[in-house]
Amino acid sequence: MVKIIAVGNPAYGDDGIGAAVLEALRSDGLEPGVELIDVQTDALAMIDHFTADGTHVIIDAAGMGETPGSVVRFTPDEVRLRINWDHLSMHGFGLAETFALAASIGEMPVKVVIIGVEPEIVEFDRGLSAAVAAAIPEIVSLIQTEVRGHVETNHPGR
Repeated sequence: MVKIIAVGNPAYGDDGIGAAVLEALRSDGLEPGVELIDVQTDALAMIDHFTADGTHVIIDAAGMGETPGSVVRFTPDEVRLRINWDHLSMHGFGLAETFALAASIGEMPVKVVIIGVEPEIVEFDRGLSAAVAAAIPEIVSLIQTEVRGHVETNHPGR
């Protein structure tokens, strides 16, 4: 199983990139065994969706000091190194804290990939900025690569 998990709030401009990517994936059609999940701003809710096996791809707007719209793929071990600010920390747990908690209770999946997108606008009642919206095809392509890798590893010859 592959779980694509969106984090963020679409009412806050580029923080809604995860939800926008889920919509693009729905429009393109999904491979069998791919589940789309939107946890909005509740990073802890990710733990309820974690499974020991499978691939988990998390999409989030992340202040990384990059050019707005930049897309960076990284792992849970790199979260604290990559993310300069985590919008979720204002509301509760951020990604790093969620991963630490999941590991401490034995719920951290083996394969987790984070796709961070550098936001330009994180303001109430704004849509995605042009730079972040333009990154959606690249994000979808990265996700499709992760799905193919999962299928090839777990279902050879398919």
